[in-house]
Amino acid sequence: MWMRDTLIPLDIVYINEDQDVIAVEHAQPEDDTLLSHENTMYVVEVNVNSGVKVGDSLEFVDDKDEKIVMKVLAPDGSSQMDLQGGERIVSRRETKILIRKAKKAYDSQSDKDFKALGKYMFKVLKGQDGRDPEYVNAPD
Repeated sequence: MWMRDTLIPLDIVYINEDQDVIAVEHAQPEDDTLLSHENTMYVVEVNVNSGVKVGDSLEFVDDKDEKIVMKVLAPDGSSQMDLQGGERIVSRRETKILIRKAKKAYDSQSDKDFKALGKYMFKVLKGQDGRDPEYVNAPD
């Protein structure tokens, strides 16, 4: 993980397979330093100074009836949108293509590859603008 293009500081919480916190890093905005930790099963990004500390335990709820909300954060850290689950912002196929194009552009640092990535991204966004609402609404 890194903080490239992330405009707010975050706590990066590393969790092992026993659901115990094994490390917490205070990540700074727009830092390209690669962050990782051995024996990590899960990583959670939370607001900076979250109070989460090494040794804390988490409990993952596997209750299908419980609504879990993921927040899309604005640059100032406020919530722009709540995702209830079931939303598809970008299709799996489009995501795979975007990742492939992004890796190619990053590796080559070629203007041609960056332009191809941008062109495809705008095509994806244009497609989203024309989709019927049922493709993005959360299920009941």
